[in-house]
Amino acid sequence: MHRSTAMSFKTRRAFLAAAVAIIALAGGAMKASAEDVVIGLIPKFTSDPYFVAADKGAQEAAKELGYTVEFNGPVDANVATQSDIIDKFVRRRVTAIAVSANDPTALAPALKRARDAGIKTLTWDADVTPDARSVFLNQATFEGMGRTFVDMMVRSAGTSEGDFLIVTAVLTSPNQNRWIEELKKYAAERYPKMNFPAILPGDEDLEKSKNVTLNYLQANPETKGVIAVTGIATPGVIEAVKQLDMVDKVAVTGLGVPSLIRTYLKDGSLKEAALWSPIDIGYGAIYLAKAEIDGTLDPKSGSVDAGRLGKLKFISDDTVLLGDPFIFTKDNVDQFDF
Repeated sequence: MHRSTAMSFKTRRAFLAAAVAIIALAGGAMKASAEDVVIGLIPKFTSDPYFVAADKGAQEAAKELGYTVEFNGPVDANVATQSDIIDKFVRRRVTAIAVSANDPTALAPALKRARDAGIKTLTWDADVTPDARSVFLNQATFEGMGRTFVDMMVRSAGTSEGDFLIVTAVLTSPNQNRWIEELKKYAAERYPKMNFPAILPGDEDLEKSKNVTLNYLQANPETKGVIAVTGIATPGVIEAVKQLDMVDKVAVTGLGVPSLIRTYLKDGSLKEAALWSPIDIGYGAIYLAKAEIDGTLDPKSGSVDAGRLGKLKFISDDTVLLGDPFIFTKDNVDQFDF
């Protein structure tokens, strides 16, 4: 009887321990449940249609996954504001932060603070130093973008000889700087008489992009073309060329957001511009965040599951590729509504 009672006590104790374990596991599962996941999505700035479209894709992914995505960024391309927003998300204890960086090093300390607080950190569209994030979703390879810019310009200008101006975002912008580096390298190899005497920042502002182009072309009227390596600059550059009545003398190409370049493609002042789907990059960023949150982000697997995008490939241990750049022309631009 005593032995039976002792066994019964041990059994009850085992059941109790198992029950506690189940409750603890359930509590952990509740913490990790989809409805509790909050992802802070930070664009370079919120007024660009490109980033508005990226948020649209992110919200699409969030709806599929049951997550909450909070879209918050500076009104203009301000690094300090991006850093402040990261810190606000840290204080909020969000699950993950995904940022398109205005500066690769200036944002790193804030992202490290987020990581130290147990928040997952990743980048999309524009990277930071690798020690501040787990993975970067690159819209296209830097080499591929560099080649695309140069080849579009040669086709648009009808020549590969002479001086060509580059209008960028801000001088610290990581993706633009890499594209410029690669386009110069490719041009030197393929078109050695193609020169790039100046790189001017438009500060992600259409009017400023117009003005810096206007002033430069007035001082350098022999310029053969302008490459705008940021989508917000392209319409400003074209407006400068139009104002100077140089459409037939100075070719323009670069990044293009359909809603901003459609008119110019139609009137012939712009022949080609390249981009990728900003909706897809926003969508893909949330699926990368999911993989990081779930602990399934593994470069050895070679890819990441990304919902309707299928599997996105790792191109290095910490970089995932969205795909190849897409070239917009007057014949296909009406297929896109962002």
